[in-house]
Amino acid sequence: MSADNLGFLLRGPKGLHVYKGVENPKQILHYEATPPDDVRVVEYSNNGAYLAFCDTKKTYLLDAETGAQLIEHDLPKPTYIKFSPKDNYFLTWEQYVIYGLRRTKDGQLRTPNPNLNFFSVKDKKYVKTIIARRTFDIPEWTADEKYLIGINGSEIHVSDGGTFEYLRTISTIPGVSQISVSPHMGIHIFAAYVPEEKNGTPARIELRSADVDKKIGNQITVAQCDQMKFLWNSKGTAVIASATIDVDVTGASYYGRTTLHVIDWNGQSNRVNLDKQGPVHDVKWSPVGNFFAVAYGIVPAKCAVFNIRGQVHWDLGEGSRNEVFFNPQGSILATCGFGSIASGKTTLWDVEKQTEINTIYISNTTTMNFSPDGKHFFTAITAPRMRVDNCYRLWDYQGKLLFEHNPTTERFDLWEVKWQPRPGAQPFTVKVPTAEEKKKTGLKVVVSNGKTVAAGAVKAAGAYVPPHLRGKNSNVGAMKPVGAVPVAEKSHNEKELLKTQKIVKQIQILKERQAKNEKLEKTQLEKIEKEEQLLKELAELQIKVAEEKAAN
Repeated sequence: MSADNLGFLLRGPKGLHVYKGVENPKQILHYEATPPDDVRVVEYSNNGAYLAFCDTKKTYLLDAETGAQLIEHDLPKPTYIKFSPKDNYFLTWEQYVIYGLRRTKDGQLRTPNPNLNFFSVKDKKYVKTIIARRTFDIPEWTADEKYLIGINGSEIHVSDGGTFEYLRTISTIPGVSQISVSPHMGIHIFAAYVPEEKNGTPARIELRSADVDKKIGNQITVAQCDQMKFLWNSKGTAVIASATIDVDVTGASYYGRTTLHVIDWNGQSNRVNLDKQGPVHDVKWSPVGNFFAVAYGIVPAKCAVFNIRGQVHWDLGEGSRNEVFFNPQGSILATCGFGSIASGKTTLWDVEKQTEINTIYISNTTTMNFSPDGKHFFTAITAPRMRVDNCYRLWDYQGKLLFEHNPTTERFDLWEVKWQPRPGAQPFTVKVPTAEEKKKTGLKVVVSNGKTVAAGAVKAAGAYVPPHLRGKNSNVGAMKPVGAVPVAEKSHNEKELLKTQKIVKQIQILKERQAKNEKLEKTQLEKIEKEEQLLKELAELQIKVAEEKAAN
């Protein structure tokens, strides 16, 4: 797969822009939304041949290569689009609206409109509309598109995957809240989640057959769960059930608690033992094999790769990271510190050899993803998470910057970046860059007299970069000077950290006094009310200070 054939799109206030190439991207399609309208949702088909989107007036299906319009339908409100596994159909979902005033002024009954719409890609037409009150009620296709499986109250219904006509009720599961259909190509199975009942019966998860035999392949109980998320492996034989409680009543975690369970169709189930307290930041299956990566725990967070039995296969240790990504071949793993972890530390790993390829710093990054060929990735600063310095960058897997769109003279709002899917990418040999090659990696940094070099070269040279000569968005900062190193003055973040720690300690003392029924002043009570916000600020400052030390 040639890098020049890799496609991607940008979504923002000015509509859609579709490009080809990674070193010198060329725009091949552009759809401009007419203000105040905008493109609220966009999705590629699984094979990358089609592009569906809504511009708050109509819903469209385009040929992703030529831009030819295949479907135009008066449907202004979709916020979700999904293609069927074989791309023969796609559906759109919009918020289900229940009117407060059930009748109009002239007495006409106001009924909610059906909000789930189906389209035929092969016939290029609208097919059907039904009601789905929640996103969890959106039916899912089996991998062969033979069936659509969905929830109707406590019943699990099966419909024909092409005509969308009701076929039968698989079973009744009292209290069922959500289901997730396996991507298995040979058998039709799904996971069902039943929340905890008021009488104290614990929540449970069942793996069931959607075929006539209605077989239950596996089931487990889960204690204390407010939110459930299912993640299937690529083979569709096992699912990770991520069970989260928003408030940990034991007080062990400020962030609530998440437990991970691996459940397979053959009756095996294992809880993943995470050896550090704190939130589960991210979980991703490897696209190949039965392994998954987890970033977890209070910062500095731990990261490990687990096998299907929930056992540690590869421990990557601790670091400032909150997201993990595999390339499509499963040969490269990226561990990243994005969002509030301002330095954007991104480490690329060779999965087979379990060794580091390279580490780069991409400040303020909010998202990344690998290209279909697995040899490239993009990073982006997107709104609304970040409303300043919106930009995107294209890299090779060794950390070399190939292209950067980082406007300085005009406002640039970016909402989303997506690669165009291209199935069938072949494995390749992962190469660790040499010391000389690493000097060409990382962001561009201004070092002297306006000269720009890669951050890797500055780091390798160990030269001091004065603040006024550092490039915009450079996260390299002041490198270690040659010779004697003077005692450094505390940074702004270090000072703020000490200040916040002091206030949090004062609050703990006040809370102890309050527990003893001592009378507190109004200002002291107001200080206690700020504890939650201060703890969040404290966690963010700890991350920033740790990254500053690592960078220096």
